[in-house]
This record gives sequence, C-alpha cells and structure tokens, in this order.
Amino acid sequence: KYKVCSANLELVTIIECVCADGTNLLPGFMFSGKSYHKSWFQAHPDICVATSPNSWTDDFICTKWFKDCFVLQVKA
Repeated sequence: KYKVCSANLELVTIIECVCADGTNLLPGFMFSGKSYHKSWFQAHPDICVATSPNSWTDDFICTKWFKDCFVLQVKA
C-alpha cells in the first residue's frame, strides 16, 4: 500500500538489447558523475557501466557500449 521513496533521486540510463530469438544481452548502465566504484558491481562483473555529467548517453558512450559490450556478447 505504501512505497518508500527518497527525495534524493538521480537519473540512470539503461541500454538494453533483446534478440529476435528471445535471448537478451547484459545491459549497459549510465550514471551521472565522473567515476564509479567497481565494488558496486561485484555481483555482475560483466555488465557495462559508464558515467556522464547528466547520466544520458552520447555518441561516445553508445559507440563504447557497442564495441565493448554488444559485439563481445553476440560473438559468444
């Protein structure tokens, strides 16, 4: 009935890809900021994480995700 929420909300952008056969690739996460701690993602070390000043994607981040995440996963 009640939901807990914080007034300190930040945007996160997620890039997802689902193949025609129903398989899905690991997502890419974009957080606002200049850096992140790798320890935050120890449970899933293969996911792609990036940062940007506003947590939005841009040409550089999308190209990096495509080369470093998408291409590596579809080759598997």
